[in-house]
Amino acid sequence: MKLTNLAESPVYYDDTIKLIEKSFDYTCDNRFDIDFYPLMRKENHINCHLLVIDNKVVAHVGVLLKTITIDTQTFNIAMYGGIAVDEQERGKGYFKNIFNEVLNKYKDNCIHLLWSDHLEMYEKFNFYPAIEQFEYNDSLEDAFGFEPTTLAQLSQTDLMSLDSIYSSQDDIRVDRSINDWKTLSKITSTQLYIKRIDGRISNYFFMNKGEDLNGVVIEAGSFDDFEEIKNFGIVWSPEFLDFPYEGDVLYAAVLKIGDEVEFKKFISAYTDNEIDIKNIIKEDIDFSFEGSDFNLSQNEFITGVFGPSRFNELEDIFPIYISGLDSI
Repeated sequence: MKLTNLAESPVYYDDTIKLIEKSFDYTCDNRFDIDFYPLMRKENHINCHLLVIDNKVVAHVGVLLKTITIDTQTFNIAMYGGIAVDEQERGKGYFKNIFNEVLNKYKDNCIHLLWSDHLEMYEKFNFYPAIEQFEYNDSLEDAFGFEPTTLAQLSQTDLMSLDSIYSSQDDIRVDRSINDWKTLSKITSTQLYIKRIDGRISNYFFMNKGEDLNGVVIEAGSFDDFEEIKNFGIVWSPEFLDFPYEGDVLYAAVLKIGDEVEFKKFISAYTDNEIDIKNIIKEDIDFSFEGSDFNLSQNEFITGVFGPSRFNELEDIFPIYISGLDSI
């Protein structure tokens, strides 16, 4: 049994993709390494971890390292994806072994995020539903106002316009550079729509993502044009866009606390110093809020601070928005 990665063992790349696509029921029309290019690109192979037994790829856990900036503070986060175990090798403890090894490798990050509906399984590793998400699918009119294009077709000026729109929003988003935008252009299974005013891009959104998110607006530059955008398909948003909201409040990811010192700083920055974490002891969190002391389980604290069903006292805090383009 050997724990390795694709940078050390590139010979296993094709087998790894086959394992992931089989685990996620991919059809022949799509490819995981296109839908999730930032995770699987060569430059990130050192973070694509493999468990190999008798020259066979038994499990894969991919990690994409990103940052989130709140005011002037930047926090490191680890995002996990492409998690797969060979169906013939399940139930033997292999996943627990590799996942604990990988989590420990990235323990210095502030938070860990992954995307899964297997809540019971990941709760064993202290991941809990987080980041409130609302779904809108009540389009009534013909689509208008936006025109289709691709990131690869945009000029440097247009890319800078997209970056400016993305980074100027009040919600909290994963940091991006112009090079990050160019990396995202390799996700050719998503479609970009832009709106121009006097020749300059005023807003944009991405829709679809190959096998994963068909028919969904997975990222909007700004939700100011929500009434137009929702005519293209289902819209996922971190905030109320239409009242009253009659759907279920969803979660956008599952979250695990990473480095405790960094997490305390993150919570303080995120809540504008309203919450001060005193201690994180096993499953419990001691914290103060508005002059009073509280004790909650990690699950209660994470869902209460980030959603779903955020604490009423935090409703005015800007939400975190990790779009479908970033999710892995």
